[in-house]
Amino acid sequence: MRKFKKSISITKQNLMEKTGNKENTLEPDQMKELEKQVTDTKDYLRKLTKSVEKETLSSGLSIQDGTELADNFIDYSVYVRENQTDMVILSGILSKIGEFQAGFEDLKAKLNSSLINDVSDPLKSIIKTELKQAKESKKEYDRVRIGFDAQLSELQTLKKQKNVKPQKIQECEDECERLRTNFERVGIDTTCLLQDTNVITEFETVEKLCDYLDSYHTFFQKGYRWLAQMIPDIYEYRLYVEKRKAELEKSKVRISMMVSPQKQQQDAISKSKIFGEDLSVILQREGSIIPRFVTRAFQAIRNHISTEEGLFRLSGTKRIIFEYKAKIDEGKEYNLNEISDIHVVCNLVKMFLRELQPEPLLTYSRYNELIDTCNIEDSNQRVEKITKILQSLPKHYFTLLHHLIHLLHQISTQPKSKMGPANLATVVGPNILICQTDVVLEDIALGNMVVTTIIQNFEKIFGGEPEIIVDSAPAFTSSQTTPTFNNNQRLPPPVYNNNNNSTINLNKDDDEEPYDPNAPPIYSGVPMKGNNLHHSDSCSTLDDSFDSDNAVELSD
Repeated sequence: MRKFKKSISITKQNLMEKTGNKENTLEPDQMKELEKQVTDTKDYLRKLTKSVEKETLSSGLSIQDGTELADNFIDYSVYVRENQTDMVILSGILSKIGEFQAGFEDLKAKLNSSLINDVSDPLKSIIKTELKQAKESKKEYDRVRIGFDAQLSELQTLKKQKNVKPQKIQECEDECERLRTNFERVGIDTTCLLQDTNVITEFETVEKLCDYLDSYHTFFQKGYRWLAQMIPDIYEYRLYVEKRKAELEKSKVRISMMVSPQKQQQDAISKSKIFGEDLSVILQREGSIIPRFVTRAFQAIRNHISTEEGLFRLSGTKRIIFEYKAKIDEGKEYNLNEISDIHVVCNLVKMFLRELQPEPLLTYSRYNELIDTCNIEDSNQRVEKITKILQSLPKHYFTLLHHLIHLLHQISTQPKSKMGPANLATVVGPNILICQTDVVLEDIALGNMVVTTIIQNFEKIFGGEPEIIVDSAPAFTSSQTTPTFNNNQRLPPPVYNNNNNSTINLNKDDDEEPYDPNAPPIYSGVPMKGNNLHHSDSCSTLDDSFDSDNAVELSD
């Protein structure tokens, strides 16, 4: 009967804790925290193993498709070898790719097997052994704790009752003491076990995650080794293709000499192209220190500085932007002052800067140097370093930058524009400071900080305003003197001709060699592969985006 009453008391105590009618005061906070760690670890490991198994299952379906692709390569190779005996090269490369594809799928199968056997299964074993044992130990601890708590409640009830024999109270106190001793022993054992379980689970999980990375390392290492072995063959195949192309071109000489109207139009455009053109080519063609389009655009923008809000930030109409871009590139006459929406002109300027060749205005080679200036804490030293870097730019780049920053500085000082240095740097900076490789997200903010500093410290960096150029000179002809830009020469801010911008030799110094009008332009910085390189491959950090359907998205 006593055991039955005790069982009822324990059940009642347990029920009261679960329903929240009685607070668990005997269990220390450390025990609760250790139990929570074990429970959370078990849940996350279970999710992780399920995800690994799901990934390998999905990859298994991909392996089936890849194996089918390998068979198709090989079947095509056999067909060419048997039916088109003169296409030995084609048959050979099909066979090699088929073998590579088959081997690659086998590697993927081995990777999946490694992820299951070396990662997923061991982690599941941790869940079923160490973590399960820890949970069972905690359950035993709770059972002992609840029994002890129930006995304490019974003792308190007896002491409150009247006419209870002292002997019964003494027996109840002795039982409480026995349960207390057992509770403390089980508590110590359970605490140690939970602590050990968390530690063991941690280093075993770390070990399995290292195995996860090892599996991928083996996969990529073997795959790369196979590709490396094929590189000499790829080179030979490309040489073969170039040779065949040359032979084909020789047989089409008569056709290639027939110039189509479309080709004539393309040639005419290339002679007047502004957007996406080499800056030195434009300047040599026009005989100017900055492109005539830029001069006209800056004149038009200055007319709106004191009245227009959001210059270089707000969008222009898509149709108008591309109409004027086509006019400018085709060499047709245009008047930017007749455009009612000045934001169209601002968009054209940003497009010109973004598509500038062969490098962006601040050049690829100086990107890291400029970003690193953000680590200089002293503002004066940072400005001095930026000044030194900018003065190392090719002279025609520095000249264009001088005029651009002067315009931005003027805009930033006009309250009506609501475009301070930071706002202008955000929308213009990514078009002139561009990374040639993968850009780090943090570098976008640092790049904007650099351009903000340049705008804010215009006077210190450039030593004053440039000579404002007015586009009043006649169109450039071949009889006029053409300036040649040698990027290996470095100068402080240039001195401008006060009359016009048509014939200025930026290479002329007192101690320099005589100017050679036939000397080819030389570029510094990162060598470029060609004029067709787009900035989307060069980590342009910010594209223009417009709000409405009739606005142009000036993305690369």
